[in-house]
Amino acid sequence: MKHEASFIARAVFVGGCGLFAACAAAEGGNGGTGGNSAGGSASGGRGGATEGGVAGTGGSAGLAGASGNAGTNGRGGTGGFAAAGTDGGSVGGTAGSGTDGGAGRGGTGGGTGASGNSGGAGGGAGGAAGSGARGGSGGSAGRGGTGGAAGAGGATATCALPTTFRWTSTGALAQPKSGWVSLKDFSSVVYNNQHIVYMSTVDTAGAYGGAVMTFSDWPQMATATQTPLPYGGIAPTLIYFRPKSLWVLMYEWGPWSFTYLTSTNPTSATSWNGPYKLYDGASIDETVVCTSTTCYLFFANDDGTIHRASTAIGDFPGAFTNATTILTDTKENLFEAVQVYTVKGANQYLMLVEAMGTAGRYFRSFTATDLGGTWTPLAATESNPFAGKGNVTFSGTAWTGDISSGDLVRDNPDETQTIDPCNLQFLYQGVVPTMTSDYNKLPWQPGVLTLVR
Repeated sequence: MKHEASFIARAVFVGGCGLFAACAAAEGGNGGTGGNSAGGSASGGRGGATEGGVAGTGGSAGLAGASGNAGTNGRGGTGGFAAAGTDGGSVGGTAGSGTDGGAGRGGTGGGTGASGNSGGAGGGAGGAAGSGARGGSGGSAGRGGTGGAAGAGGATATCALPTTFRWTSTGALAQPKSGWVSLKDFSSVVYNNQHIVYMSTVDTAGAYGGAVMTFSDWPQMATATQTPLPYGGIAPTLIYFRPKSLWVLMYEWGPWSFTYLTSTNPTSATSWNGPYKLYDGASIDETVVCTSTTCYLFFANDDGTIHRASTAIGDFPGAFTNATTILTDTKENLFEAVQVYTVKGANQYLMLVEAMGTAGRYFRSFTATDLGGTWTPLAATESNPFAGKGNVTFSGTAWTGDISSGDLVRDNPDETQTIDPCNLQFLYQGVVPTMTSDYNKLPWQPGVLTLVR
């Protein structure tokens, strides 16, 4: 849970990387020149989107150049062309293996083998299939020979969202710094091999603030510096907006119901420009997710309703208006902490909403094929939740009975908020049972769930 609005009046806060640019594609290097007796083995280069090297020329049956491995969302390498043989066709090169099955493309089969003096076998064998979605094509027939066989299509590497989720959990990963009693409401991305976590803080008087921490892996979170934010930053959402090469930090209880800041360095608490209006009206716990044409604002209201507004992507970042109610239920079933994600490799979106269960806080889940469309329950009950006490296993004694406000860890921090069902982790707030009746003084701490597949 992020917080209850009834406990704290809105306050006014005023705020004061490298650029997230894609690497250019690299082609593989050309193959080496073969020897007189046996062809040299040529190696292709390796890069973001690599192609195989050209085979060595020369001696009898020189080996084709090996294609480079494809990078993420890369294209499989092109098979090397056969070396010219003296007595027949040579074997086609092996196609490159795309490492990203979802987007990779199989390599092209080997080229035509040159006919020998005595009219030997001509065609080269087809290249082996890449691990991408399309296999290599067969080699052409040489004089007196037959065409090589086509390579088989590769398999795609995607995972469907489960209908029943099971998780393992860490213990509490960090303690609040001196003067604070709580770390909560996490927004979590990975950028330049670092975790960047923005969060709410609560001090010993029950007053809210914001903070940021960075670290390389979860064990380092315990000793990472918790840097306060000068502008509040309560219940934050952090995204990288690619169309304008800007980081956008959105939060509540600033000058407006929802406020945003912009920066080119998300790791610095003092690098942000603003504040600017995101939305004004009754609302709590914002998130923004975009398609190629439209950005959508989703939020809750602590009353059993979920709301949505939209704007053209060219107008973001900017103010949203005209929100509509898209889900209605009891306060307990649709409370707060709404999050919305794009599911990698599928025409599907995932929504999470925190609920108040009989055994503690838990998350319900919904899916849609259109961010502007209808949402259907997925794992959405206390007995079959997205994440809750009933489907989380701890390595030792369970330190919390609540799985509350957090964020699926996003390796892609951009405005699509894309998550990979093959590798889901959820940074959440948990709380050690306590006798206090003041919600704002509960000692919330971070923990991480890892999906069991």
